[in-house]
Amino acid sequence: MAGAGGDVPVPAGWTGENLAFRYIEEGDLPDICRMLAKDSVCEWLFFGPNPVEVTKSYFAPLVESIGEALARGSLPENPVFTLRTKASGRFVGQCALLGIDFSSGAYLIGYQIDEPHWNRGYGTEACGFLVYYAFLVAGAYRLNGDCAAGHAGSRRVMEKCGFVAEGCQRKYWHARGGFHDRLLFGLLAEDLDTVRLDALASSFAAISG
Repeated sequence: MAGAGGDVPVPAGWTGENLAFRYIEEGDLPDICRMLAKDSVCEWLFFGPNPVEVTKSYFAPLVESIGEALARGSLPENPVFTLRTKASGRFVGQCALLGIDFSSGAYLIGYQIDEPHWNRGYGTEACGFLVYYAFLVAGAYRLNGDCAAGHAGSRRVMEKCGFVAEGCQRKYWHARGGFHDRLLFGLLAEDLDTVRLDALASSFAAISG
């Protein structure tokens, strides 16, 4: 569990096949604010599109808590990452693991990809990274995922990453004038066999600086 107790340095980030994942910093907020102000990006989210100040007020405490944890040499409780292309460093989106209250080692996953980068496999790579980080870095025992029933793309991403459908909450969200059922997904540490764990371990490489 790298860096969980402060005895092993926490990497600055990780790289996958096409993307670099780094812990969110204050300088990333303008890109995230622009993304979450778009109707297209927020179509299937229960929040947004957001004014800049709303997005900043949500992410600023996360930036602060992540910075404090990294300064201690510890893993953040609620890690949030920016996604940028390895080749050019262009902003692609963000992804996160949000800890479940009263259940240490369980997280809710989240990811948003900016519109210019849709349909390139980045959502699947981001979700795969969260699986890697949760189970191989943070030592999680469970991941929770959800999406609006009409969001076929997000559902496919989770299914490709091994998540199992666990239920449906009817009319769970009321957003943009309509009701949306919430589909529930889960992934347990024991769902991943040795072959899958080895594949995850070889798919992402730590960035030392």
